[in-house]
Amino acid sequence: MSSNELPLSGLRVIDMADVKGELAGRLLADFGADVIRVEPPGGAESRRMPPFAPDGDTSLYFAFRNFNKRGITLDVTTAEGQAQLRELLASADVWIESTKPGTLVPYGLDPRDVSAEFEHLLVLSITDFGQEGPYAQFEANDEVIQAMSGHLAASGIPEKPPLLIPGAFAYDAAGVVGALAVAIGLVAKERTGRGQHLDFSVLEAAIHLNTWQLANMQPTLDAGMDPPIVRSGTTVVYPLFETADGYITMVVLSPRQWFALWEWMGRPEAFADEMWSQTITRIMNGDVLNPVIAEHFAPMMMEEAAAEAQRRGVVVTPMLKPSDILVNEHYVSRSTFVPMEVAPGVEAATASGFMEINRQRQGFRFGSPALGEHNADVAAEAADVEPAGPVPDAGETAQPLAGLRVLDFGHGGVGVEGGRMLAEYGADVIKIETRTYPDFMRLVIGTEMTASFASSSRTKRSFGVNSKIPEGLAVLKELVKTADIVIENNSTGTMDAMGVGYETLKELNPGVCMASSQLMGSTGAYADWIGYGPTIQTVGGIKYLWNFTDGDPPPGSNAIHPDHLAGRLCALGALVGLLSRDRRGQGAQAEISQAEALVNTLGDLFMAESLSAGSVQPVGNDSDQGAPWGVFQCAGDQKWSVVCVRQDADWAALKQAMGNPAWADHPAYGTAEGRLAARDAVNAGVAEWTANLSPLEVQEACQAVGVPGSAMLTALDHMADPQLTQRGFPLEVFQPGAGNLVLEGPCFYGSEMPTPPVHAAPLLGEHTRQICIEELSMDPAEVERLVEMGALEVPLPEPTDS
Repeated sequence: MSSNELPLSGLRVIDMADVKGELAGRLLADFGADVIRVEPPGGAESRRMPPFAPDGDTSLYFAFRNFNKRGITLDVTTAEGQAQLRELLASADVWIESTKPGTLVPYGLDPRDVSAEFEHLLVLSITDFGQEGPYAQFEANDEVIQAMSGHLAASGIPEKPPLLIPGAFAYDAAGVVGALAVAIGLVAKERTGRGQHLDFSVLEAAIHLNTWQLANMQPTLDAGMDPPIVRSGTTVVYPLFETADGYITMVVLSPRQWFALWEWMGRPEAFADEMWSQTITRIMNGDVLNPVIAEHFAPMMMEEAAAEAQRRGVVVTPMLKPSDILVNEHYVSRSTFVPMEVAPGVEAATASGFMEINRQRQGFRFGSPALGEHNADVAAEAADVEPAGPVPDAGETAQPLAGLRVLDFGHGGVGVEGGRMLAEYGADVIKIETRTYPDFMRLVIGTEMTASFASSSRTKRSFGVNSKIPEGLAVLKELVKTADIVIENNSTGTMDAMGVGYETLKELNPGVCMASSQLMGSTGAYADWIGYGPTIQTVGGIKYLWNFTDGDPPPGSNAIHPDHLAGRLCALGALVGLLSRDRRGQGAQAEISQAEALVNTLGDLFMAESLSAGSVQPVGNDSDQGAPWGVFQCAGDQKWSVVCVRQDADWAALKQAMGNPAWADHPAYGTAEGRLAARDAVNAGVAEWTANLSPLEVQEACQAVGVPGSAMLTALDHMADPQLTQRGFPLEVFQPGAGNLVLEGPCFYGSEMPTPPVHAAPLLGEHTRQICIEELSMDPAEVERLVEMGALEVPLPEPTDS
C-alpha cells in the first residue's frame, strides 16, 4: 500500500521525540503521515541506545522506532537552526518533542509559546512527569518510571528483588498513548480548525497500565485490610507448568473451562465435586490441584499442549522464546516479521506493525533514516510548502470527542479500556452488555460492580440487550445506525455470531469505524485461540525474558499491561479510521492482535535475535546501557529503589551523592566499559550505600546530582504523591455498588480542552430505557414488553429487607 492510500496521508509531522515516546511519530508514519525526524548534528541520543547490530554502531533501538520516517539535522542552539525549525513548523500539522520542561526556552522555542504562535499546530510535549510539579525537573529513564508507576512493586516474588520489565516498557507505552493523544487532538482540530498544546506525562500513562492497582486501593483500606504491597508473582492465579521442552501458562476462570480440563485429565475422582468448578476453590487449594495438573502436562511439548488445550476450550499458551516467535507458524502465517536493512547488506527481522486497517498492515514501508539523509530533500521542498493559513478564533472550549457515539462491546481489560479512553475525552460511550454473557470484570467479587470495572467503565452509559433474542438484535441494529465507532475484543467470530460483525455494521452504517482486538488476531494459524492478559505475555515473548539469570522459571507478575496497551491501540485505530472517514467518506475496520501488539513493543530485541541467534536472553535487572544499574534494597522490609548510571558524568555525580567512598575510586570504574565489565562489584557497592537509606532518601540524593534514581512506589503512595496530586491525577469518585474510589485521572491535558469529565460507571442496563425512548424514539410500552421478555435488560431491583 502506498503512503497516499494510508489513512493519515497528507499529514506532516515534525518529530523531535528522543528516546522517550519515539513510537508516537512512528505510529503516525505507519498510518501514512509524512514524519520528519529532526536530530541535532551529532545525532539523536537514541542512536546510542542498545541493542546494536553486529557492527556495534547501528542502534536497533533507533532503527525500530524510526522506520517510515524521513530524517534531517538542525541545531536549535543556533539562530539558523531555530529559523529552520520555525519554517518547518509553520507548514506542519503536528510537532512532537520530548525535552525536559524549560530546555527550549533560551532558544525561543518553548512548546507552549510555539503553540500559541502557530495556532494551527498540534504540539505534543512528552515529558517524564508533565510540564509542572515538584518532579518536573527530575532526571528519569524507563527504569525510574517503572519504579515510580507501581509496575516494579508488582513484579516478582518476595524472595527475590523486584524485577524490571524487559524492553522500553514505559517509553514505548508513552509512544502508543502519545499517538492516541495526537489523534484526539486532530479530531478536535477537524471541528475547530485550531491546534493546541498537549501536556503529556509518561509517569501517568504508565500508571494507567497498572492493572487497576489504584482503583482497588481505597476499597482495600475501607475494608480494614492492609494494602498488598509485597510481590506475589503469578503462581496463584496464573501458574506456569513445566512441559518436556519449556513452560505453559494456563488460566481457567469459567466452569466450562474447568470441566474441559477435568475431562482432559481423565476425570480424576478427587476433583469431581462441583466445588472445583469455582475459581476461588481452585485458587485456595492450588497446593492440592496444581501438582496433578503439572503431572498431566509434564510429558507434553509446550506448543502441542497449548494447541490441544485451545482445541478443548482451555486457555493455555506456550512460553515462547524470541527465537521461537521468529519461526512460529502463527506469526509466519500473519507475516508478523518482515526484513529490514539496518546496515549495508545486513537485514534484520522486523515486527511489521501494530495493527491492520481494512486488512492492510499499518507498518513497515522503508527503513529508518541515516543521519541527515533527507536534509537536501526537505530543504528543497520548503519553497513549495505553503505555510498554514489563518485559523478561526478560539471559541468556547469543548471536549475534543464531544458528539461522537461509541458502542463498547468490550470485556475484561482490552475493549473496555479503549472505550474508557474515548469517554475520557468526551465521547458518548455506550457499553453493550447482557447478563447472559456479562463482562467478567463486573462479577469477580460476586456482585455486578467492582472497582476494576468501575475504573475501566467510568463515564460510560450501559445498554442491556440480549442479541440472541431477535427483538433484542433488532434494537441493537437500530442503535448501530447512530454510532460513529464500535469497539470489541471478543473471541474471533463472536461479533458475526451475534449478528453484528463488521460486514453487517457496514450495511447498517457505512460510516461506522470499528476496532477489533483478538488474542492472536482474527487470521492466522492460531486465530481461534482465546486468552487473557497473562497468556499474551507467554505467547508474546516477554514472559521468557522477564526473568533473572539464575535458571529458575520467571517469577512473574499479576499485572496485565499488554491488555491495557491493546485497549489504547483500539482507541487509536478507531480514531485513525474516523479521521480517514472524514476525508474519504467511508468507515474502516482496525484489527489489533494483542500478542502482536506486545511483540511490536519488543521489536528491537527481535531484530537483535534475528541477527545473532540466541543473543537475546533474560538479563534480570542489568542493562547494557550502563552500570551500576538496577534495583537496590533500602532500609526496611521490602523497601527498594532504582539507580541507573548511563555515562561517566552520571558516575561522577553518583560518587558525590554516595560521599565519595574509597571503593568507587577503583581505576577500572572510571569508564563505562570498565563499570560494565565489573557490574557485580559496582552494583554491590551501590547496594551497600542504599541499604542504610530509605527509598526516598536514595531518590533525593540521586536527583540532587542529576542521576536517574527513584523510590519504588506503590498505588498506596500514588494516592498522596506530591507530583500526582499537584496535577490532579488521583480522582475521588463515589461508585454505587463499590463505594468511594480513587481513580486515575488523565495522562495528558490540552491547552484548549476542558478538564476531562469523570463520572461513576453505570449499572448494567442503567440507560437502556433512556436510549430506547429518547434516542431511538421507541414506544415506552414496547420497551417494557422487550424488557419483560428479556430482549432488553435494565438494572436489577434493589434488594428489600425481609
